[in-house]
Amino acid sequence: MRHWFGFVLRGSTLLVLSCALLVASAAPSAAVVTGGCKVQATASKSGGTDLTALAEWHLKNEDVVTGTGSAPSEQTTVQIGAVVFGVAVPVVNSTGNKGTSGSGGPYAVADYSKYGRIISVAGSSDSCSGYVTIIVDDVDALSTAAGAGGLAVGVLGTLGVLATAFRGGRVGGAVFGLLAGLGFGVLLTQTGTLDPRSMVGLALPGGGLVVGAAVAGIFKRRST
Repeated sequence: MRHWFGFVLRGSTLLVLSCALLVASAAPSAAVVTGGCKVQATASKSGGTDLTALAEWHLKNEDVVTGTGSAPSEQTTVQIGAVVFGVAVPVVNSTGNKGTSGSGGPYAVADYSKYGRIISVAGSSDSCSGYVTIIVDDVDALSTAAGAGGLAVGVLGTLGVLATAFRGGRVGGAVFGLLAGLGFGVLLTQTGTLDPRSMVGLALPGGGLVVGAAVAGIFKRRST
């Protein structure tokens, strides 16, 4: 069986292609792979990296990456999730094969950086678990689908909230507020401002929902 690192890369690919919800990590941490597993990665431009004790993997857009992983005992299951606003969204869930090592790649970073410059993923197998945040340093957040899309959704939601403030409709205001918070939240994770592993990020869509419902019809009521 391929070790969880290979599934991290494949899971990241699936996530990027399906919803482009790529998220950022604001600060590095050590010893993020537990259970005795080892993960090594190589990038053609950025060089080799030991991901076993590194939370952030900084890459360049021209990189082509590969990775290998090993476990102290046979692993039969693997789960991969994308971390969004502190919540792991399942991407890959595989069972059945056995093995103590595996590999992933090669993957051209440029094939995926157009969808987003940052992704944070978490994985686990029978006895190991860990996470890594992949950051493409030389790509601008607004040049990606996630960054530009987050900005567009945020602006659209804000305009919707303003419209409901004059016309009324608490449900519509709440929905537009939620969209505004979600869109700007995704944008901020792409710029590295928000930590995807913290549920603090949920304050943006949650707060947007509350504010949107609260201001709905506020100017309409004042004019009557």
